[in-house]
Amino acid sequence: MGESAPVWHTLCRVNASYHNRFGIPSLVALLLAVLWAVAGYRTYAERERVIAAKEVELNQLVIAVEEQTLRLFRLTEAALFATSRWIEEHPGVYPGQNPAFIDLVGNLKRLSDDAIEVRLIDAQGGAHVVPAPTRQAVASVADRGLFRVQRDPLMRGLHISDPVIGRISGQWVVPVSYPVQAPTQQFAVVVAAIQLERIARPFEAQRQKPNGSITLLKSSGVTLFRTPAIEGAIGKSIAQAPDFIKHLSAESRGLYRVKGAFDGVERMIGFAQLQTYPIIIAVTASVDDALQPWWRELYQLLTFVLAVSGFALLFSRRTLRAARVAQQKLADSEQRFRTLIEHAPDAILVLDADTQKIVEANPMAEKLFERTRGELLSGGVERFYAPIQPDGLPAAESMRIAQERCFKGESVLIERRIRRASGGEITAETRIDDMSQGGRRLVRGSFIDISERKAVETALRESEARLRILMETSPLPMLISTPPPEGQVLLLNERFAEVLGYAIEDIPNLDAWWPRACPDPGYRMEVQRRWSEAVQRMLDAGRHSLEDPVAAEITCKDGSRRFVEIHMSLHADRCLVVFNDLTQRRAYEQELARIANYDILTNLPNRRLLTDRMEQALARTRRKGRMLAVCYLDLDQFKPVNDRYGHEAGDKVLIEAARRMSESIRAEDTAARLGGDEFVLLLADLEFLDECERVLARVISSLALPFVLNDNVSVVLSASIGVALFPAGGGTPDELMRNADQAMYAAKQAGRNRINFFRPPRAAGPA
Repeated sequence: MGESAPVWHTLCRVNASYHNRFGIPSLVALLLAVLWAVAGYRTYAERERVIAAKEVELNQLVIAVEEQTLRLFRLTEAALFATSRWIEEHPGVYPGQNPAFIDLVGNLKRLSDDAIEVRLIDAQGGAHVVPAPTRQAVASVADRGLFRVQRDPLMRGLHISDPVIGRISGQWVVPVSYPVQAPTQQFAVVVAAIQLERIARPFEAQRQKPNGSITLLKSSGVTLFRTPAIEGAIGKSIAQAPDFIKHLSAESRGLYRVKGAFDGVERMIGFAQLQTYPIIIAVTASVDDALQPWWRELYQLLTFVLAVSGFALLFSRRTLRAARVAQQKLADSEQRFRTLIEHAPDAILVLDADTQKIVEANPMAEKLFERTRGELLSGGVERFYAPIQPDGLPAAESMRIAQERCFKGESVLIERRIRRASGGEITAETRIDDMSQGGRRLVRGSFIDISERKAVETALRESEARLRILMETSPLPMLISTPPPEGQVLLLNERFAEVLGYAIEDIPNLDAWWPRACPDPGYRMEVQRRWSEAVQRMLDAGRHSLEDPVAAEITCKDGSRRFVEIHMSLHADRCLVVFNDLTQRRAYEQELARIANYDILTNLPNRRLLTDRMEQALARTRRKGRMLAVCYLDLDQFKPVNDRYGHEAGDKVLIEAARRMSESIRAEDTAARLGGDEFVLLLADLEFLDECERVLARVISSLALPFVLNDNVSVVLSASIGVALFPAGGGTPDELMRNADQAMYAAKQAGRNRINFFRPPRAAGPA
């Protein structure tokens, strides 16, 4: 050993000289190459991330526009159905001057935010407005496709036409037409003209600015609408465009890139085809707009990399000059400790506290720091540390404090962030001990790589931070809990408190949540059953989220109720529950259902709902073997009231008559209005005939009371009622209605103000 030491020292000096002359420039060049490679990779990765984020945002916007467009066309279809049905039920009435019809059209227009204008087309193609100043057509559309389509028995039905300049409004509109089914009706078609100018504002507010666009196309390729507007775009067909053939008409939804057909701007295009209408939605975002932040970051990154490169070259030059001076000052005692640490399992460095130079390093240290022994011994350990250490202090200050504690007799355990030669960083758990000998202050550091453990901890913190940001910025109520069945609530977002009113103190766990959200025990059991089944299906399928949300009516803290869809995602030991509030949408749907099934004026069931109830009542009556009465009621002398006092007074009488009838019949019976002053009473589950007679007597008596029109005027009316009993009076709803109507007319002819039962004609006897 004594003979080999001089050789070893000579080799050390040769190696030190070699590394100072060639190692430092090579290391600087390597670091610069790594820096540029990392910068290039980060630039590329950031560009891909920006594009991917924009694609996600674009897909979300497609869904929002799809729902908005679908709602518009559903409302349009409901408007056409309701107005067509009204016209069919009021033969001989001019709708454009009828208050009830005008109110119906006005309500539908308000529901669409004035985007839908209803027009009536007569049999000659003349267009009538609502309300109408006169009964004359204001324009002719006999030459337009919508009129020809609805006059063709093979093509008539709900039809969405190409956009045209409206001959009444003078503006671009999309006509949606529907036929009036009654063959002798004056009006042949109803048209809902969607005003493109009215729907432009909400779509313009949603599009990706400045170069994004929102376009509505027909499945045939004709452009219905585009924002921002481009001259010549509306009505233009792109059916022969490659992207229409390859994407828009070939797939139900998707995303692709292409140059715009109208302005040549490269865009990302997200699209979807409406499921129930021949409409395609195309939402675009400009690639250049999406990359604007990326270009700014690229400029900043290039500036930083160039500055670091210049500094590194200057540092390399100065280091080489200093190294030539320091070559003569090699450490003289590293061999004393080398034997002790050569085979240690941990990475070990020995540092001279006075010079802050590394005087010994074992092979594990070379591996951990990714430096050769000569590189390690050529300076201090601080150069390998990140500027700021895990304790929050600069590297030099953190080292000084740790060494002072060490020399006071403390074995210091601390974390160190180390920059490796490959360009990455690791975190090492470091134990620092006093190794002073012979008046020389030496410090030993033992390093264990804990980067993997720290990365897991960091990833968990970042994941929780991202989830917290998501919850804080989400427009939907959310909560985080432990997985079921424990379901301990860990976090609620502000939107949860705003919409549902509960704080985390109100619902510490799901067991406390259900009784407050669903106070009714029966309903709560039903919702919990559906929830448990959905969660079990998710677990059985190996999924992390519910395949279908669970719909429920939730009671808020203030006692109000909201209809929501409950979504859930399960990740490790966390469960994310999201509530989608559908209360407003459900109210819209209920309003449309009411318009379709109830009389607008009296709020009684209309003919459609009456027919449905009659079929159900007939089925029950057949099963129980009882009677059912269909009573056709007409108000006597109602027309003179209309003629003398006006339609407003007539409507007041009809409303009051409907109220009296509803109060006079039994709870299980139905009062419906067919139109005008004609009503139908459906009396079900009758055991004896006198039950029917008692109910109708109450109705006759209530209608005989005076109807007050104003403070000084009242009128007295009566009613004629025709009754058809099942089964003698007919076996189907149509037969019962027809026979009851016939019996009512017989009551009219017999002097009015009476009840007349239909009696089937007797079969002729043998001659």
